[in-house]
Amino acid sequence: MLGQLRINDGIESGDEEDDAVGSLKLDGAAPLKQNKGTLNDQSFMLSDSGTFKVEDFNISKSGLVPSGERGVSNEAPAREVDVTTISDLETLDKLGSGASGTVYRAKHIKTGEVFAVKQVRILDKPKRDQVVSELRIMMSHTQCPWLVSLYNAFYEEANVYTVLEFMDAGSVADLVEKHKDSGLMDERELAKISLQLLNGLNYLHRQLHQVHRDLKPANVLLNRRGQVKISDFGISSQLESTAGLCSTFVGTTCYMSPERLSGTHYSYAADVWSFGIIILELAKGAYPYPQADSYFKLLEQIMDSPAPVLPEGDFSDHFAEFVSICLDKEPNLRPAAHDIISHPFLRQYPMDDMLLSGMMEGMTL
Repeated sequence: MLGQLRINDGIESGDEEDDAVGSLKLDGAAPLKQNKGTLNDQSFMLSDSGTFKVEDFNISKSGLVPSGERGVSNEAPAREVDVTTISDLETLDKLGSGASGTVYRAKHIKTGEVFAVKQVRILDKPKRDQVVSELRIMMSHTQCPWLVSLYNAFYEEANVYTVLEFMDAGSVADLVEKHKDSGLMDERELAKISLQLLNGLNYLHRQLHQVHRDLKPANVLLNRRGQVKISDFGISSQLESTAGLCSTFVGTTCYMSPERLSGTHYSYAADVWSFGIIILELAKGAYPYPQADSYFKLLEQIMDSPAPVLPEGDFSDHFAEFVSICLDKEPNLRPAAHDIISHPFLRQYPMDDMLLSGMMEGMTL
């Protein structure tokens, strides 16, 4: 029998044996209290009252409360469903788990609305950093239709539970798998995915001044309404301006740009490269570089080989050029996301009809 989604003592959250439906279980370790430290050069505190506090927001059993600092909005967006406590939700199943945490599907008890609930244990500083970074970004984009929405977050005993919009058709990774034999040959559908993804990147880059840094097919989510949205902002990096540069090495290697892999400074153009690889992979139905027998061989291919291209003759010249400009090995020659939106490949289709259509059949979680 399914029970309410609740926070309680139990086996460790990362334990693969924890498949219980009906509750999210918490590590039985002693709670952290009256503990202070630094997080991304900002202070944080875990209080006696069970509240995780950073400069610009607090999280407790009662939810997420912004303080209005760092450009984070104090105004909650209008929602059809409000998740005010974790007990408002009932778990249905576990969607998956990985190094960053475990994601559950949960149902709002009163309305039946389905959400994704991401559980992350934040004892380790890298995971704390990722949780805080992701929450800051999601609290700043409350009205952006191309980024996955945040509904609330809760903290208890060193775990953060983030309640997110549920994208019920999986991800672009699932779409690649669906078309792995022949690739997705429908250029209009490729344009629809591209435009929505570029709109999300444009918002991240120009409005939030964020480099995503881990853009990959699994982080581009889909729903059955035909919407495409970017997710997983935990390792995004904020730049002070559109000309800013990053120098840290984080993200998924297969989709990293050559300048990132070489260890040099990088900026928004690194996300444009990742976008190009994603669209090329979707069109071909396979990752565009040859299978490498080692990590170092993969690095060599991306850094030293010519950029991958579409199979000759299989696609239009407009689409071939569209992909090619995103995969220029020289980052300064890659156009920005807002410029790519004006490319003839996208402009040949009506801009008021860019939701995915029949291709979503059979795509469901």
